Amino acid sequence: MNKTLLTVILFAFHFSIKTVSAQGPVVINVSPLKQVINAPRNSLITVTFNAPVDTLSVNETSFRVFSRLSGPVPGTFDFGAADKLVRFTPDTPFLAGEWVTVTLSKSIKNTNNVPMAHGYSWNFWTKAQTGSANYTLTQTIPVRRQGEGLIQCYGALGCDFNDDGRPDLAVVNEISIDFRVFLNNGNGYDTIYSIHPIPSGYYPSPSEASDFNHDGITDIVIGNAGNSVLSYFKGLPSANFQAGVPYTSGTLVRGVGIIDFNGDGWEDVVTANRGGNNISLFRNNGSGSFDPAVNINTVGTQETGVMVADANGDGIQDLFVGCYSSSEIVLLLGDGEGNFTFSSRKSLNGQPWAIAVGDINGDGKTDVAGALSGSNKIGVIFGDGSGGLGTAVNYNSGNFPLAMDIGDIDGDNDLDLISSNYGSGTYSIFSNNGSGVFSNTPVTLPASSAGSCITVLDVDNDGDMDLAGIDEVDDLLFIFKNQLVSIEQISGIIPGEFNLEQNYPNPFNPSTHLEFGIPDLLASRSEGFVSLKVYDILGKEVAVLINEKLSPGIYKATFNGSNLESGVYFYRLVVSSLNPHEAGNFSETKRMILLK
Repeated sequence: MNKTLLTVILFAFHFSIKTVSAQGPVVINVSPLKQVINAPRNSLITVTFNAPVDTLSVNETSFRVFSRLSGPVPGTFDFGAADKLVRFTPDTPFLAGEWVTVTLSKSIKNTNNVPMAHGYSWNFWTKAQTGSANYTLTQTIPVRRQGEGLIQCYGALGCDFNDDGRPDLAVVNEISIDFRVFLNNGNGYDTIYSIHPIPSGYYPSPSEASDFNHDGITDIVIGNAGNSVLSYFKGLPSANFQAGVPYTSGTLVRGVGIIDFNGDGWEDVVTANRGGNNISLFRNNGSGSFDPAVNINTVGTQETGVMVADANGDGIQDLFVGCYSSSEIVLLLGDGEGNFTFSSRKSLNGQPWAIAVGDINGDGKTDVAGALSGSNKIGVIFGDGSGGLGTAVNYNSGNFPLAMDIGDIDGDNDLDLISSNYGSGTYSIFSNNGSGVFSNTPVTLPASSAGSCITVLDVDNDGDMDLAGIDEVDDLLFIFKNQLVSIEQISGIIPGEFNLEQNYPNPFNPSTHLEFGIPDLLASRSEGFVSLKVYDILGKEVAVLINEKLSPGIYKATFNGSNLESGVYFYRLVVSSLNPHEAGNFSETKRMILLK
């Protein structure tokens, strides 16, 4: 070989190695994937880098896992692929249907001691089991003490505070200026476990959880809607908390989010301040406390809601801000150093109070939804994955929706929405059809006077998602349990044609069985997308039994109508081939009678 050519090749090879070493480790793949909806609850978390990492730089501070319902997730690390692969094994499985945040700090280094250029973070959801979205009110719990007057309970934060593997509840109360902890007994919630005053607080409202001091115990931050205070409560063992510490924020805090905005491995806080027309950034100084707030003006007015997620796929968390007065969502992109730049804004048909984020239409990109209080609607805006926002699509809700939450309520591998409707005293459940489209006639659940907050969690650990709702006029906590749908393939025989059998027994009370068969489409053994839903005599959807992919076979689903009135109902089976070249479409409807 020509010496000159050999020299050039060697130089190029040496230069490429030096370049990789100089830039520090770069994340090239993660698992579970970003924004995936159905990661198994026993998932391992893996990160693949472009170069070997210094294994000593990967630890509990530089590689953080926090789950919305489980709290801080302990586990162990091991390495593969010549130290390019980092694997985190949680000590216990995740809870069902929870939002998980993985955060890597820029202190992770390569073998030449060069750190990452910036931190890296992503989110995913754990799998929820198939549920009917047919909810039964199983508990009504007073949030007041005996003889106590109005305390105006507003926010319900679900998280495992005592590390027993069950999601507890912290309920924030505006007039009594405190929060109250309710412990999960495995099937529901006991009466008040503890009460924690909020020093310097006034009309406390939004709350979020994290492990800010890295002691493995869940902490809470609470915004105060009546003044300029963010309240910080360090968690103690056995679901207790130290006295709250107040921090000065912008005026009238209506939204709170958790984000490591500078990539140092310590969770920071952002607040949305309706009265201040700004957001406040609180940097965690690594000693269990926060530096004074840095206030930022966005392009919107009366910032009321804030949610954190990666909007442009760069592994840096961004800010979705709901702006009440200007009726819009504003998107700010983070740079990994604590700075945020305006990227996009989109108008909503109403004033957003609370907002929620997730991959609503299943394209792997972060979307946003808002409870539009003045227009009695919810609005959904799809992200383009590059920091842009599309136009809003609106759906009718109850009267004056204030709060909302998001999760896979029926376990069909897409994200559904729930709004809390203050004016009509109800909660509205919006079921996703799998592509981000919702019905204008949502399922309605009752509060007593004013639906003011609802949250999604698995109360009884049966794998499907239940709901905890708040009524701030009557100071009541409602627990709605999901009916777990039993689906089983009852025969290995592949039928020659589609069929939907008559339910049995019929009439029934409260349960009945529905059998159906899916043939082998074009002899390919390909899956079909199966929908089996129940409707009342007016055509209103009352239960979703199946809404997922199934292989050819004979199946049985069990429907429980314990929360429905006696009457005539209809069940409809729709099967669509996932292969456009296969003629595998089928639909049939049959009648059944619930007789109590």
